[in-house]
Amino acid sequence: MKRARTGLAALLIATMTVSTIQLFMLAVLASTLIDEFGISRSQIGWLGAANTAVGALAAPTFGKLTDRVGARQSLIAIGLLSGLGLFVTAAAPTYLVLLAGSAVCGVPQGWSNSATNKVIAEQLPAGERGTITGLKQSGVQLAIFLAGIALPVGSQQIGWRLSVASFGAFGLVVAFAGSRLLSYARPPLTRSESSSATAHSPTSTRLPSLVYRIAVYAVIMGLAGGVISRFLPLFAQERLGFSESRAGLVVALGGLLGMAARIFWGKLADGRVDPRFALAILAAGSVATAVLLLASERIGGWTLWLVAVGLAFFFGAWNVVAMLAVMTLVPANQAGRGTGIVMLFFLTGVAASGPLAGWSIDSLGSYRPAWVAAIALAALAILTMIQRSDSTDGQIAGDAASLSKRTAP
Repeated sequence: MKRARTGLAALLIATMTVSTIQLFMLAVLASTLIDEFGISRSQIGWLGAANTAVGALAAPTFGKLTDRVGARQSLIAIGLLSGLGLFVTAAAPTYLVLLAGSAVCGVPQGWSNSATNKVIAEQLPAGERGTITGLKQSGVQLAIFLAGIALPVGSQQIGWRLSVASFGAFGLVVAFAGSRLLSYARPPLTRSESSSATAHSPTSTRLPSLVYRIAVYAVIMGLAGGVISRFLPLFAQERLGFSESRAGLVVALGGLLGMAARIFWGKLADGRVDPRFALAILAAGSVATAVLLLASERIGGWTLWLVAVGLAFFFGAWNVVAMLAVMTLVPANQAGRGTGIVMLFFLTGVAASGPLAGWSIDSLGSYRPAWVAAIALAALAILTMIQRSDSTDGQIAGDAASLSKRTAP
């Protein structure tokens, strides 16, 4: 059983990595893409927006689809679509094709959390999900690390196109691994079983109010975090004199530390800390991180290494707390639906942040307004969690946790 769980964790990490890496590749390759395609910073923002906007639109629909077809088929499709999107990105002869590659990658971006959460909700009882959720969410941070350290090196050795294509091949490997490692997983519910389970579920018609509050928090943090993650490497090069490789190392450090941060928060949040309190703390740390980034031009480029730490432990870690909360608040047969709602809001925020920040930087000739906006948004996220809550939230969370324990294998 331990060996099976290790294999499952590795598959979930790989799925999250390959489904999200294109977005971070675009940030690391920003200066290269600007030179090769003759595009503006705003157009770089639109590349990321194409990915995350499609992901936002896909998240609710594919979340429900995951509940219908099961996690195994979903993970196979995610690997194949990720590979396809990365191959299109690598081969793009024009900006429009590059945009199309981003759009294709948006589908697995919006689908991956629902599918991986479905696996965990089906395979593990509440109280045993924290570590593996932290591990699988660290796949996003692994994507950041690989984009930051492997892509600049690969670009110098074999060119950026072959480097991106190699990750496309990895997507095909993930699809194959999913078909093999999840052969033992619980089969998807039949239509009659699904109807019966939904009829007896307390969340069958309406998700708990705390899920929607987390979704609002997610769109705000998506806006704030998207502003920084999309343009941090370019800022480091244009304003602080970093080379592309050195800027990539800052991104890589954030990704590496983010893996540990997500595992830490996963253990802490799995029934030990009220998710509202944890999310408020994460937003407060995000405010401090954005303030430090705002001051970096005056203080010095060395502060970006501290910003990378803050991005890892605050801006990048709230997602694992939110995913655990959703899996606790809703029964396993609706894990895809609940996750899809939160990801819809989050990716909408990320999609909007890139073009808005890019327009601001191009129009005003400064990154400072974008960083100030990130500070204000993270502060607003704190308020969404500390405001007076629905008195039924705690009872719903307790009931859902009990339901999860009863329905888990």
